[in-house]
Amino acid sequence: MIRVVDSFALLTFCCSLGAIAGCGGGDTVEGPATVPVSGKVAFTKGGPVSVLAEWSGRVQFDSLDQPGVRAAGAILEDGSFRIGTNTDTGPKPGAVPGKHRVRLVLDDDARGVVAPKFLDFAKSGIVVTVPSDQPLEIQVSK
Repeated sequence: MIRVVDSFALLTFCCSLGAIAGCGGGDTVEGPATVPVSGKVAFTKGGPVSVLAEWSGRVQFDSLDQPGVRAAGAILEDGSFRIGTNTDTGPKPGAVPGKHRVRLVLDDDARGVVAPKFLDFAKSGIVVTVPSDQPLEIQVSK
């Protein structure tokens, strides 16, 4: 009976120690402050946006106010996306507040799906402000 009690005490101690060691801010991602960003991609002349998801399309933001800070999000079958910022310590939901140039990122084989200008920050002509009072809609054409 003493062995059972000793084993139980040891098990309880180990579980308690594990729980204490597991508590804390280990999941904290450092980096710039971000705000949630989501929206939709739409073709200006119609067409299924699901083709962008089929080709692993992504929306990418390039901050004009904080040069070098970029954020991106996968385009889903309905054209929706949710942006996340990459930091040195991992991905962080959202984008930094301010103005951003926008482009699409597509697999090389899918480059004909949208006009080439939408694949380049400097040529796309799309600028968004984060946070936005209106839902974000990124309009592109073929």
